[in-house]
Amino acid sequence: MMQTNDIYNTCLDISNVLNAGDISNARSKVITLLHEINGTNNNSYMELVNHLIREVGLLPYIDTYTASWEDRFVCEVFKVNIGERKPCVLHTAQSQVLKKLLEGKSVAVSAPTSFGKSFVIDAFIAIKQPINVVILVPTVALADETRRRICRKFSHQYKIITTTDVELAEKNILVFPQERAFAYIDKLPSIDILIVDEFYKASTNFDLERSSTLLSSMVELGKKAKQRYYLAPNIHEIEENVFTEGMTFLRMDFKTVVTHAWRLYKSRPKNEDKQSFKTRKLIELINTGIGKALIYTGTYKGIEEVTTILNRNLYNKDSELLANFSDWLECNYGEKYILKDLVKHGIGIHNGQLHRSLSQIQIKLFEEQNGLDYLVSTSSIIEGVNTQAESVVLWSNKNGAHKIDYFTFRNIIGRAGRMFRYFVGRVYMLEEPPSQENTKLRLEFPDDVVKKLDGNDPGIKLNNEQYVKIQRYQDEMIELLGTDIWHRIERIPQIRSCKPSMLKIIAEKLKTDSNWPTNCDALQNNNTWEWRDALGDIIEILEYHRKGHLRYYACACSNGWKMTIKELYNTVKDYGITYEDIFTFERYVSFNLSSIIAVINIIRQELYPNSSNIANFVYKASNAFLPKIVFQLEEYGLPRMISKK
Repeated sequence: MMQTNDIYNTCLDISNVLNAGDISNARSKVITLLHEINGTNNNSYMELVNHLIREVGLLPYIDTYTASWEDRFVCEVFKVNIGERKPCVLHTAQSQVLKKLLEGKSVAVSAPTSFGKSFVIDAFIAIKQPINVVILVPTVALADETRRRICRKFSHQYKIITTTDVELAEKNILVFPQERAFAYIDKLPSIDILIVDEFYKASTNFDLERSSTLLSSMVELGKKAKQRYYLAPNIHEIEENVFTEGMTFLRMDFKTVVTHAWRLYKSRPKNEDKQSFKTRKLIELINTGIGKALIYTGTYKGIEEVTTILNRNLYNKDSELLANFSDWLECNYGEKYILKDLVKHGIGIHNGQLHRSLSQIQIKLFEEQNGLDYLVSTSSIIEGVNTQAESVVLWSNKNGAHKIDYFTFRNIIGRAGRMFRYFVGRVYMLEEPPSQENTKLRLEFPDDVVKKLDGNDPGIKLNNEQYVKIQRYQDEMIELLGTDIWHRIERIPQIRSCKPSMLKIIAEKLKTDSNWPTNCDALQNNNTWEWRDALGDIIEILEYHRKGHLRYYACACSNGWKMTIKELYNTVKDYGITYEDIFTFERYVSFNLSSIIAVINIIRQELYPNSSNIANFVYKASNAFLPKIVFQLEEYGLPRMISKK
């Protein structure tokens, strides 16, 4: 237990560090001191501690009941309206960012996970009262999380929009992934501020598949934006590029929690294989107690390995909450679904492919005192969920087949610690992390982004070669489809969101073969087995590696509203389709596949006006063959089984 003399001695040490000008180190020492004080019976802060909290800029941590009047006054100065009944005290780095935004500047910010970037957004909206705000986020899960926060604070003033078919009101806050942005580009007269969360994903180095779509939406929305606010973690430098031109880059190394790390992999005996060592160490950790823990595995196979170890070495928790959740899972997903057994032991999983309601329920249970203790995950936990833990365990140093880079590693361990709850986050490394390096963000200008631009109003600086590429692409599409058809369809949202390279493939296929996709008319039929040929042709141009399995699932899932997940699994399991496949395929069908079929239908109707219109199939597939409202509610976290009742 920390005694008064110990506190004074620690404060003296911190004061000396401050006098030496090392404020970052002093801040870490203050946070560690708060952690130790909060572990005592008397966890109030003496006046001297409050003063040091103020000196290092951690103003939200000040105890106003024991602080001096000068320190209380500073807290009042840093209070801002964030849309709630009571104003919120910002720390000094948050105030610095907010000041830039209130001055009308466009800002790109790199800051740690625990920085509290959302407070800055909310304060800006509450103070400036903008008319139209657009917030781009990388995942639907993060869009829902943001929507919940924004609705709680601003729904009485703004229409909060998260889907593509909602009419605008007088004042709007739009929150969605970049793919949905194209539906509103022509509808929004102007944008007061464009906010892009996790904007590093605009780089092909971090998101090869979706980066071009994010860049295109940033450019098109940026044309109408009076101001831009881009956010990312752990970026040291942004290479000069046209996408962030004119923006102020702020690199904030301001931590509100500290991390203590243990490199356990170094203690592996030479005569013990790595897998046995990791298993033994993980069991030791859970037996000694590491609190709420995120366990990063990097792969689906890793999730299976870790959950098996935990399941064998943990007793059932005495938790009515988890017992009820387990019963619900068995009833709705079936007795073969492994998660029903895991949750009884306090174990959850997160892999980015689960039904969104399942992911959200588990995140909620992880934050409950008598809920889940361990969340075993792939990189999905850092890509679309804002949750923190007392501990992070690095089971693997890979992300899929490749080793994680230092940037990803920092994002993973940044989940350890949480303001006011876990001042000190603990990180246990069972495999060697990547070497430390400074991350330089490079935003390239791929052809799929260039070709989409309007040559008369590109919105960003182009060179002569890029203007030539735009014109050449226009000429190619006009040659394929004709001037009238191309100009009629080129601004349709589904066409605009499609990569030009894919759009050209589709146009060429349809132009040269009026019967492509094979037996396309059958997509209107109730006999789903007749869909096979058309779906096979379409999946082929998408180059999906499990064509046969995906096609079989797409035919089977059309009865998804009538069947339970348990019944669907029993229908497809003999074809080698697992529960995890069901989650993955459903997401692929409802977005990737339905988006491409929508484009095919638009062009097909224009080239061959007498051909059948398969828009109804597109509509059903885009909603995973569920009623639209049910699919949307599940995005918000309400399980389809409850909606069905």
